Amino acid sequence: MAKTVILSAARTPFGRLGGALASLSATTLGGEAIRAAIQRAGIDPGQVDHVLMGMVVQAGVGQAPARQASFKAGLAKTVTSEAINKVCASGMISLALSKLLIEAGQKDVVVAGGMESMSNAPYLLDKARFGYRYGDGQLVDAMVRDGLWDYFFNVTMASQGAQVAEELKIAREEQDRWALRSHQRASAATKSGAFAKEIAPLKVGQRAAAGKLVVEAVPAQSKPRVPVHAGGGGESVWDHVPPQHMVANPEVYSPYVAGEAPFTLVESDEPIRHDASLEAMAKLKPLDKGGTITAGNAPGVNDGAAALVLASDEWARSHGHEPLGEILGHADAAWDPPYLALTPGMAATRLLERLGLKASQIDLWEINEAFASVTLGSQRALGLDEERVNLQGGAVALGHPIGASGARLVTTLVHQLRARGGGIGIAAICSGAAQGDAIAVRVG
Repeated sequence: MAKTVILSAARTPFGRLGGALASLSATTLGGEAIRAAIQRAGIDPGQVDHVLMGMVVQAGVGQAPARQASFKAGLAKTVTSEAINKVCASGMISLALSKLLIEAGQKDVVVAGGMESMSNAPYLLDKARFGYRYGDGQLVDAMVRDGLWDYFFNVTMASQGAQVAEELKIAREEQDRWALRSHQRASAATKSGAFAKEIAPLKVGQRAAAGKLVVEAVPAQSKPRVPVHAGGGGESVWDHVPPQHMVANPEVYSPYVAGEAPFTLVESDEPIRHDASLEAMAKLKPLDKGGTITAGNAPGVNDGAAALVLASDEWARSHGHEPLGEILGHADAAWDPPYLALTPGMAATRLLERLGLKASQIDLWEINEAFASVTLGSQRALGLDEERVNLQGGAVALGHPIGASGARLVTTLVHQLRARGGGIGIAAICSGAAQGDAIAVRVG
């Protein structure tokens, strides 16, 4: 069976709600992450077989969001694509599914990742299609309903997180200390340039160029790759030549503008609080009365995207590419919906069993900070040394654009392992309704 290797891993900076990236759609962010990953892999865009992109809040974004991102990245019309929604694990499960496609021999090169623009999540008006007989209608926030709300208990995940933190005896002070650590580590990593190899800076267009990315030259669409006929003839679909007016025009959908357009350069993660302090965090009120989760020890609402180019080891070798690393395996888990804080540890435990490894044999861990309490609880369950966990900060500081975070964890993990000369790492994440996923990678 083929092995799945990572040829590149790139992401956009992450933005705050209504912040520096708010003018860009999720599919524009996703397209740019894909484009950056392909460039860094050093492959021809025409060599990509398939695209898998995670995205959670899809309402109003338009048909086939992964296909939109693929076209915006300049990939050919013959590249197939799928959008994946497993809430916060969407970007990670896209990698796991890509591994299956590659190792089954279905695809040679797959781009996998995730994208989200929580700033552009729409409001919904239930029952509006057929009208109201009497009384008021209510606008519903799609970001909350589709991304942050537990369907089974009809409460926010933050409310459940506070209850579970109390059950696990994870105190407010412990959560605040971890959140401070997250900001301090992320700040130090940003200032040292540690994120430079994973972040693709964005020139975000302003004024007339709003909603666009400013580049030196607009990327050309890749040439379609048409397979050889298997005894085909004049009736083969591949012989079809559409009239020009039926071919998608990049001038209409391209997220890029070239020339002297005004822009703002965004090259680092906007949510990081470089001046964070325990004193400031202690003053924040809990999101729920009597709870321990606050705006300080939980991530914000964010925008961003991440993408990785994956290939079979045989393809990489035959085409002269040196991989960044290898995906060793994936495992998932599920539990009662309120207990999403337990599921990263459950998934990681199952993954370790499959690989025949112990937690102490893992060099680095990236555990998503859905709340600080999730990472603290996962560390405790797995018996981890915190000096192997989230060494460059986590989602509390960097941000949590929910469809992208799973891919961001693996991107950060691979680059950290490369910087230290190699090793084995595990990225783990929880998702709404208490599912967990974990991926192991090896570098060097």
